[in-house]
Amino acid sequence: MFERCEFNGITPRQAKRRALNYWFTHRSTLGMSVADFFRNCRVTDVGGITRITFYGDRIAA
Repeated sequence: MFERCEFNGITPRQAKRRALNYWFTHRSTLGMSVADFFRNCRVTDVGGITRITFYGDRIAA
């Protein structure tokens, strides 16, 4: 099972691009669509930095 991953960016676009790059690289092992991937993510703004957190441990088997 995948562990939690965080993708940080100065802008939301940069953070999303990093998350998409992770999904694209690991899409075969993740076994989920990009929509499913983002359903397991949470977006937060921490001190002007956008953070997208993927909770891989919450994937339903």
